[in-house]
Amino acid sequence: MKYVKIGQTEIAYEMCPSTKAKQIRITIVNDKVRVSFPRGTNEQKVKGFVEDKKEWILKTLEANKLSEVKNPQKNYRTGEVYLYLGRSYMLQTKVYQRAKPYLKLTDNAIWVFIPENVPESNWAILVKEELSKWYKNQAQQVYQEKLEHYSKIMGLKYNQLRIKNQATRWGSCSSKGNLNLNWRVIMAPEDVIDYLIIHELAHLKFMNHSQQFWQLVATFKPDYIKWKKWLKDNGRILVL
Repeated sequence: MKYVKIGQTEIAYEMCPSTKAKQIRITIVNDKVRVSFPRGTNEQKVKGFVEDKKEWILKTLEANKLSEVKNPQKNYRTGEVYLYLGRSYMLQTKVYQRAKPYLKLTDNAIWVFIPENVPESNWAILVKEELSKWYKNQAQQVYQEKLEHYSKIMGLKYNQLRIKNQATRWGSCSSKGNLNLNWRVIMAPEDVIDYLIIHELAHLKFMNHSQQFWQLVATFKPDYIKWKKWLKDNGRILVL
């Protein structure tokens, strides 16, 4: 274990040489700092890289801690707050006399109705399953409608929409014209969804992030930088 010092703060990091790494890279998972680099890289070069990035490392660790405070682990119980299209809704659960659970969205709450024959010890599992199904169904509907709209006005044809649950990507576009969109973005404001869809559609014309690509995005979403930043800054809260 190595250490880098920032003022009076010492941050531990793990050195991880790899035959697959093409460059020096820092990753932070569960407050653990990991530095991967091509095997055979000079150790002083790696340490220098970490030294150059120490302010970013500290800020990221602090941001992660703040996010954990703001977004505690969900228990899928009444009173918890969930996001949908950028708005906060309180979760409400209610036992009722039917065989199957169902979910209902009202002005201020997401209601999950639990069959009376379900043991209380299984309520949390059932509520999570119902929320997950509902969010994915909503994502399919909302994304599809927006794709139809923007593909027409942009004059671009896509092949197929696929709803994904990628851990590190919000969307992607394949060479076959298939668009993959992360269902969790349905929790974000609609402007964010619009930006993401325009972004992926633009890849049908430019399979890169060239100046021409961003000009095309800006044509249909002039304030895209604002929503791109929102997604970068707030992506961590888009969780179930």
